[in-house]
Amino acid sequence: MASTSVFEMQRLTVKELWDNNIQKPSEIIKMTGFPKSTVYDIINRLKKTGSVEHLPISGHPLVLTPKKRRYLGHLLKNDNATTSALMTTKLNNLPWSVPLLKESHVEVHLQWALNHIKDDWTHTIFSDESTFQTFRNTQIVHYKAGNPHPVHPMVKHPYKVHVWDAFCRQRPIGVALFTENMNSAKYREILQSQLLPNAYHAGYGWNFQQDNAPMHTAKLTHQFFPANSPDLNPIENLWAILKGNVERRVNNWVMKKKSLGANDFQGIIQQECDNIDKNLFFSLANSMSNRINMVIENNGYMINY
Repeated sequence: MASTSVFEMQRLTVKELWDNNIQKPSEIIKMTGFPKSTVYDIINRLKKTGSVEHLPISGHPLVLTPKKRRYLGHLLKNDNATTSALMTTKLNNLPWSVPLLKESHVEVHLQWALNHIKDDWTHTIFSDESTFQTFRNTQIVHYKAGNPHPVHPMVKHPYKVHVWDAFCRQRPIGVALFTENMNSAKYREILQSQLLPNAYHAGYGWNFQQDNAPMHTAKLTHQFFPANSPDLNPIENLWAILKGNVERRVNNWVMKKKSLGANDFQGIIQQECDNIDKNLFFSLANSMSNRINMVIENNGYMINY
């Protein structure tokens, strides 16, 4: 997931919902907040091919990779008088991409998947923390040729809020917003106020699943994801949806020239967390078997999910 683009995340999320018989565009748009045109495009692709992969483009095959095309655009933007010889030299000397996982991580990644291939995730609680900030500026803006490029207001030091979230297959478990740094004491406080009073919603014999961060060492913890494995944790998909929804709300707020205070921003985050459709939790929890099988098929290497 860490190496997955926004568009890949959208395609994979829509496909996961589609595979769980959530196939009405209006339902998917409401649950994810994805743009209407994007959802319809993905659904049309699913109907035609059963896949979310891009269809092959007719004509002469592309010579440059997407990475090289982006770099070429960057070169021309900064120096539109550069020579073709210089561009060729720079394109042929791009640095090698470094794998996200070391071989030791790959082995642990694969072994974890093999150990959990038969697990039942019906009563599992997934949790994680993430940071939200004002003015993320990741939305794509369309404008007519010849018109001034849209300007997005930014601040030098955006306000940040940390969010702890947890959910199970049936429903959300709890949400906690805070601005101080997370440590073991703060983590225990959140577990006592958010997890323990609500864990019964996951059913008898519930299991608590989280990443292997240092502060996640409380005795309450039952199970960890292996290190460097955001592709296995379905809450990463939830973060992507929530952050996109929050960003749209903030942009609309600013476009109306309304002052956005700390309480306003935290209120938006809380509202978007509360508005997540329960069917999304069901689909994300159900995706665990697919994720594990894909990791095994990929010999322990990172997957796009």
